Amino acid sequence: MDPDSVPLQREHPARNQVVEPTEVVPMPSKSFPRELLAFLALAISALLTPLEAQTAAPARRAPVATKVEYVVVEGADYAFKNPPSVNNGIVTFNLVNVGQDLHAMTLLELPSNHTLREFLDMYHQKGIIPPWMPTLGQTPTIAPRQEAFLTARLKPGKYILACLIPGRDGRAHTEKGMVQLITVK
Repeated sequence: MDPDSVPLQREHPARNQVVEPTEVVPMPSKSFPRELLAFLALAISALLTPLEAQTAAPARRAPVATKVEYVVVEGADYAFKNPPSVNNGIVTFNLVNVGQDLHAMTLLELPSNHTLREFLDMYHQKGIIPPWMPTLGQTPTIAPRQEAFLTARLKPGKYILACLIPGRDGRAHTEKGMVQLITVK
């Protein structure tokens, strides 16, 4: 018998007795066949490689606008001061709190078949943003003399800037007039 295949004797830990193994059972192999490993490596490599690198002649992409419009919005107690319109594309809003209360700014898209009044009525009566109104983003709530930023890609249309946080008196800042319509050209 080959000395490498002879089972070893060992002591039973509780009884200090020598225990003879009764049968040697081969353990199943924990390795994958080489063909399967090669296939998995190829599949993972294909998933991680950009599609352009896999084709002989990559398609040309249309140039992307890289100009960002910068808009300062002053948040006072209780109004926004901002330009009435901005250009379409990427816009960064810089909210500066010039008031004495906490403020935030939510950017909402106003669908062409709805009005600012409809938004305000639903928000003030039910406490919710209308389901037909997409929310594009919101700044964090900021203290007086602080600032926050919000960047979004805007298409032509009407948008609403609104401070949706409640005031210390329980009334929403929008009820006090902190809501502004802005046009994207």
